Amino acid sequence: MHNYEHKKLIEAITSLDKVPADSKLFAEWMEAKAHLDFLRQNACADELVIYASGEYTFIHSVAVPNERLMPLDQNDLLHWSLNPYTSIASYVTGGGRDDVWVERGLSGTGTKTLENATQLIFGRTFEGWTGPGRTYYELHQEYTHLTGIHWHPEKRAYCRFNEYGDLEAVVSVTSREDKGSNMALVSFKWEPLEEYLAASNASLVRMFDFTLLRRSGFSGWSDGPEQEINESPDFFYRRKVMPGYAAYTRGVQVIRLRRSPHAIFTGITDGWFGKKNKQYAQFIAYDWRNKRVTKISTDPAATTNYFQAKGNTLPFELSPAFFRPEVLLKYKADRDKYTVGERDVSCRAAWHLEAMDVNEAGQVHAYICYLRRLPYEEQLHWLSYNESPKASISERAFINDFQGEFVSFEQSLRKVLAIVQRWRNDKVAWWILRDEKLLERVNIPLTESHDEWAEAFMDLAKLVIEGFETKAIRTRLDEVQVPYEKEDKTIALLEKLLSKTGTGVRVQKLAGLRTVQLLRSKAKGHASGSEAHKLAQDALTEHETFAC
Repeated sequence: MHNYEHKKLIEAITSLDKVPADSKLFAEWMEAKAHLDFLRQNACADELVIYASGEYTFIHSVAVPNERLMPLDQNDLLHWSLNPYTSIASYVTGGGRDDVWVERGLSGTGTKTLENATQLIFGRTFEGWTGPGRTYYELHQEYTHLTGIHWHPEKRAYCRFNEYGDLEAVVSVTSREDKGSNMALVSFKWEPLEEYLAASNASLVRMFDFTLLRRSGFSGWSDGPEQEINESPDFFYRRKVMPGYAAYTRGVQVIRLRRSPHAIFTGITDGWFGKKNKQYAQFIAYDWRNKRVTKISTDPAATTNYFQAKGNTLPFELSPAFFRPEVLLKYKADRDKYTVGERDVSCRAAWHLEAMDVNEAGQVHAYICYLRRLPYEEQLHWLSYNESPKASISERAFINDFQGEFVSFEQSLRKVLAIVQRWRNDKVAWWILRDEKLLERVNIPLTESHDEWAEAFMDLAKLVIEGFETKAIRTRLDEVQVPYEKEDKTIALLEKLLSKTGTGVRVQKLAGLRTVQLLRSKAKGHASGSEAHKLAQDALTEHETFAC
């Protein structure tokens, strides 16, 4: 599915190319005033047309070094003759040589200015192929590498993840082969394109041709003169009008940087260090340096560290802020986008909050210096669950983060994960990891949310129980001559195997698997008074929390 701006461009060009039935409107349409207005407006838009081939519209763009445009030779540029199917490399032989070599660079453009310009897109046709994909569009590899974009067929675009972990279409592509399409269009997001132009010391040269006529009655162009129109140094064209019959408008539009190179370069480098468009929130936190609970900003200027503390009383950047455990539900609800670990939360290719933990009072806590790395909108999410501390940070956090040591105790879930990791590493025949993501998804429920509790057991069952290879277990039972029923499931088969080869104590341990399977199958129910509701209430009654 194309992004919204790209689809609106298709609609706009399709509308522009619609031939009016009324003769007066047709005469106005031929002069391409609406088409030229479209170019002017699009040159300032966030989604820029780089290539378009419609019923009557042709647009093609290349990046040209600024030195070639100073001074700009309008007469030379008006003789352009190229399209995205123009090759940038060819084998060459002759000239008194008996070998074959490669000549590179854009050539045959009809102009001196555009020779060896950077062609951003390449139209390719698989000659001889008659099926889907015969004609397609590639990007200049330099541009894809610098912008970090990759082809995503579902979006029909070259995409990357933005600072919020959402898939962003940077270059969108429509071909005539696409369902319901009668044109080809390639559009670029302006900001990454502007960064590329600035770093290349180049400008975008956009060529256009609007040949507007009724094809059924057209027999050729007259010998009359062309009109050359120079709207500005960067927007000029030549036009021939045969009144009431046909017209063409063919020219060039130079699109230069909208911001200063310094502002663009600062934006690029700030992005590398997480400073781009940075804003900061204030959190209720424990200022342990000054032994008080107070509001502390994530602005680096509002805190200090051990090495810069002399001469000030600022809170340490390792001051912890505390949150209601519901703060994590957002991340647990979208497992594809977010990963919640024991002591961290991450958003795919976007951000990572490290060194968080849960204290004895069930509060999630995180340090100011790591909260400041989050996008501002994400800081505001955490701020909405911020509260005063009810207890100190967890024992594990104190030992790990302040004493710099490993803890000697381990949570039950961590023990389970260590076991399945060992099975995986040993490549045992009777168990297999079905989904790599499950190792990251399984976590302890922290709130009194029934859904969170149910999802936790669902993930645990998928990881452990669904990993058992029933065929391998039955083979082992056959080897030790233990009978079993055809309808016996995994846990029943394991119990029979352990009763023969193990001890009663080991068999008893499988009661935990049965409990997990029971909760997995029942806990997803939501009807009041149901067995699922009773199981949840029993768990809270016995353990006081789902986090046990």
